[in-house]
Amino acid sequence: MADADPFAPEAFKKPPNEVTRYFDQKALKPSFHWQDVMLDEHAHAFTVAKSAGYDVLADIHGALQKAIEGRQDFDDFKKGLEPLLKAKGWWGNAQQLDPLTGKPVEVQLGSVRRLQTIYWANVNTAYAAGEWERTWRTRRVLPYLEYLISTALHKREEHLTWVGTILEVEDIWWDDHYPPNGWLCQCRVRQLSEEEAKGRPRFGDRPEDFGFSVFVNKRTGEVTRVPNGIDPGWNNNPGKFRMRNAADFIAGKLDAMDETTRRIASADLAGSSLFRHIASSGVNFDPTSTDPDMIARGDISLPFASIPADKAQAAGAGSHTLRLSVRDAARIGATPEAYGLAQTILDRGKALARSVEAKIGGLWRRLTMRVERDGAAVYLDGLESEE
Repeated sequence: MADADPFAPEAFKKPPNEVTRYFDQKALKPSFHWQDVMLDEHAHAFTVAKSAGYDVLADIHGALQKAIEGRQDFDDFKKGLEPLLKAKGWWGNAQQLDPLTGKPVEVQLGSVRRLQTIYWANVNTAYAAGEWERTWRTRRVLPYLEYLISTALHKREEHLTWVGTILEVEDIWWDDHYPPNGWLCQCRVRQLSEEEAKGRPRFGDRPEDFGFSVFVNKRTGEVTRVPNGIDPGWNNNPGKFRMRNAADFIAGKLDAMDETTRRIASADLAGSSLFRHIASSGVNFDPTSTDPDMIARGDISLPFASIPADKAQAAGAGSHTLRLSVRDAARIGATPEAYGLAQTILDRGKALARSVEAKIGGLWRRLTMRVERDGAAVYLDGLESEE
């Protein structure tokens, strides 16, 4: 009996907008080796190893875009792309200079096997990221995820032990173990209501921990801890990486607006359910943890106030957008209503370097800002009140 075909057309549904948006928004980044692009960059950049120096990256990206949007199987994807790559000379073996060592090496350019890898990896990560975005958005109604058995005939031993694991969507375990968890991994997840989850046999059980291995990327120097049972490079949740970096994208858009428009947009964000979730310390975050994934979770932030020009100048900030991070919200411990006064303090208050003070409702209120990345990011660092 043969393995289930991961390239079969019936493996795909009509792609949700979250799936196509994840792939469409990736920037093109030529590379020599798959390890040349850092792990978190893969959530934002599209790359193909050995594509540097060849005018093929946009062609491959376009073919994948068409395959995702049109639910093409691998044969249709290959049929349209292979002749074009051959015509441009990106096929077979070739001699190339490794930009890291400066030495010539024998490399594999295009081949049917490489196209299968490119197709599978990009289509599956796009679907995984899109599904995660929808899962996160609906977690109030369906707060649990269940790890499902792979559809492959030959299943990884560790993955089999995870089958049936039921954990909250916000559980840190999904940072590393949200499938796919390796090359051609066909594991899946299912979102459950609380009632459905409690009726499953493994509800409440933690998955077996096989420990970690240290993986050193010899080309970038990046050192990561990879859970045993997961292939290096697949120990991430691409949808979560996008969420962690969403604040930079949003803040950049806000900073490009005129002050009036920025204030309106900031007020909308401050009134959003996501901001209230962060502000009320609703995110599952442990500030004492040394786990890298928990630390990264604390970095998730959302812009919520517009910093007037004079206050930004006094603080030495280039950005005019104030953010609240999960870590800072847990430390400050204010209510969402108290955070709602931030804009009023910024507007009425007197700037003292990176602090702003204003008397509101009979109380003196002080807002402190923390400026990072040479002024490109501004975070709320403190919120105090006194008579």
